Amino acid sequence: MELIDKIVSYSNLHEAYKQVVSNKGAAGVDGMSTDGLWDFLKENREPIRAAILSGDYRPNAVKGIFIPKTNSEEKRLLGIPTVIDRFIQQAIHQVLYKVFNPRFSYFSFGFRKRKNAQQAVGQALEYANSGYRYVVDIDLSKFFDRVNHDLLMSLIAKQVQDKALLRLIRRYLQAGIMLNGAVQQRKEGTPQGSPLSPLLSNILLNELDTELSNRGHKFVRYADDFSIYVHTKVAATRVMASIKRFIENKLKLKINEKKSAVRYVGHMELLGYGIYRTRKQVFALRVKADSWRVFKKKCKEITRKTKPYSFAYRVRKLRELGQGWIAYFRYAGLHERLNRLDRWLGSRLRYCIWKTWKRVRTRIRNLKRLGVPPPLAVKWGLNRSGGWHIAHTPILTTTLTVERLKRRGFKPMSDIYRKYK
Repeated sequence: MELIDKIVSYSNLHEAYKQVVSNKGAAGVDGMSTDGLWDFLKENREPIRAAILSGDYRPNAVKGIFIPKTNSEEKRLLGIPTVIDRFIQQAIHQVLYKVFNPRFSYFSFGFRKRKNAQQAVGQALEYANSGYRYVVDIDLSKFFDRVNHDLLMSLIAKQVQDKALLRLIRRYLQAGIMLNGAVQQRKEGTPQGSPLSPLLSNILLNELDTELSNRGHKFVRYADDFSIYVHTKVAATRVMASIKRFIENKLKLKINEKKSAVRYVGHMELLGYGIYRTRKQVFALRVKADSWRVFKKKCKEITRKTKPYSFAYRVRKLRELGQGWIAYFRYAGLHERLNRLDRWLGSRLRYCIWKTWKRVRTRIRNLKRLGVPPPLAVKWGLNRSGGWHIAHTPILTTTLTVERLKRRGFKPMSDIYRKYK
């Protein structure tokens, strides 16, 4: 059976449908959402299958949008295929993944089953504690925008002889991208946002992995983020120059000179984590300052008193945010930092509660309910101090205690963290 037949098999298409619907995502240039996919396929599944098998299927243009990069003024081009094309690309991905994944390097951690960013960071830490004290940290400039189509197709063709499938993949690579209402043709690149892009990037960068392995280098790669670990600074400088030539000449990619450098491993930052040297002369993980700042900013937005959120909504969103963030950064030492954050969040939640008690009578009544003696409740109900000041006074810290906030649904970040320890 040809690969194209496996791609359009009913079982594979059914799995692709479930995956696309679960991922949701924005509509493409045709405006169709994932909610409309089932009805569309009921009427058009067979014509689409026939067009793919005959080689007549033509992908739609991709909707291009620019999104800001994290902690950067630069913008990243995101390509949003139509739901139908996401469905077909997902079907292609499911088949091609089984072909190429066994050939990928053990040290490639991005977009692969049973591989993740924490494993990549853990591998880097293992290198650091094994005596590899210098890092060749290379940043690829606009990688997804500069993938060479001919080179990528030649690499795919080494493992895939199905001409119909190769033709379809090339059409997806060359599908136009709509920017500001006009469709532009593409001669290079595979914009982020499609189900195929991660796999195609791994196929291309596996050539880099193979080269590094053949040279005997210790390395870690997560998508287009990769770093090489060596013993000395002299060796790192030599490797940097050599690998730069390989990337530019063989892979036809560009290196971002401003962000690429030889670094001491104790100054290394990788996938949101930082590596630092402890007093015990071993290396450990911590959260990058930027990663922590973004997390705290999100907590601040959820607990901003001017937002008309209910208390139940605030604590639910904090819990959701904390569970995802802490699950990712659980390998860093977070205990003390989260304890301080919990004290700060507790004060902000008390401030939010105080603000909802707008009237003096409401404040007095609620303070009495919390067990405050009537004369003291009247005194503080009439108090004209700012809410942030009052949130730190014993009148609220001894009544709206952490335990009481917990009973109302608040889950301290330190409690979430302990679940992972």
